[in-house]
Amino acid sequence: MRLFFQSHLSFFLFALILSLSTVGIFWLDGYKSARLTIYVLFLWVVLSILFLTFRYMGYRRVFKRLEQTDVLASEFHPDEGSSFSQAFESYLAQQYHSYQVDLQKWRAKDTDRNIFINQWVHQMKTPVSVIELMTQNQSDPMLRSIQEETDKIKQGLDTVLYTLRLETFENDFVVERTDLRILVTESINEHKRLFIRHHLYPKVEIDPDLRLETDKKWFVFMLGQILSNAIKYSPKKGSNIDITAITETTGYLLTIQDYGIGIEKSDLPRVFHPFFTGENGRKYQHSTGMGLFLVSEICQKLGYQLSIESEIGSGTTILIQIPIQK
Repeated sequence: MRLFFQSHLSFFLFALILSLSTVGIFWLDGYKSARLTIYVLFLWVVLSILFLTFRYMGYRRVFKRLEQTDVLASEFHPDEGSSFSQAFESYLAQQYHSYQVDLQKWRAKDTDRNIFINQWVHQMKTPVSVIELMTQNQSDPMLRSIQEETDKIKQGLDTVLYTLRLETFENDFVVERTDLRILVTESINEHKRLFIRHHLYPKVEIDPDLRLETDKKWFVFMLGQILSNAIKYSPKKGSNIDITAITETTGYLLTIQDYGIGIEKSDLPRVFHPFFTGENGRKYQHSTGMGLFLVSEICQKLGYQLSIESEIGSGTTILIQIPIQK
């Protein structure tokens, strides 16, 4: 009803001008009777009300549809109401059908693209594994460099793979009870060559008795993204990366702290946005802006609370609150 009156404000103004003009004409023509003036105004009001009533009855379904934003076009009934309402709902139904057809086409293309990329990533992992085996246990500095670059390729392939799997997280999610310290150690071992190359030392202070229920694969990947960032932005050799966990009333607080370059205060609110690299991304061209975004998405899927603290020149701390499963 409100939308109907709002759309007819111009009619109210037009009727008011016409009624006043009619009274003015009679007045100028010598008919200066108050009774006549009231009669003319009353006649205009009655005619306007009748016009708006008939118009509302004919357009009622249209305005109700426009006000009901939660009603899908698939629920419309083009065979009901006035001819205008039927034409309006028929048009919306056709547009909705065209939208659904286009949406299905794009979904099919997106599925095919994801399948192709998934298969490509798995195919690329085979030659990477072969290169890793060929350069294993070699003391040649060149071979060690190849191993380090191979690790970067593996990490990039894993990032692509897990980004695709986020869309179907529920289909690739297995909850297991495990030790938190073991998961942290596993993630550190996957990045041991990066630690050695940058002369950084992981310092783990986690009670061996801390256990949690989570998906091991996603948890280790999430930690790997955080450790990779901590190593990447810690140019100072010989420093530590502290990984600690404490027990709180509602769960565990896992913190990963580095003593690197830190993050600009203006960049902190956006570090979890996809592809955001910020000020540090301009200094380190190999930044993709996807690491912390993936960490944020995985934490949300796992039911964890993620936060970050940072200060320029002092380092960055990632805090993950893990609720206790009862």
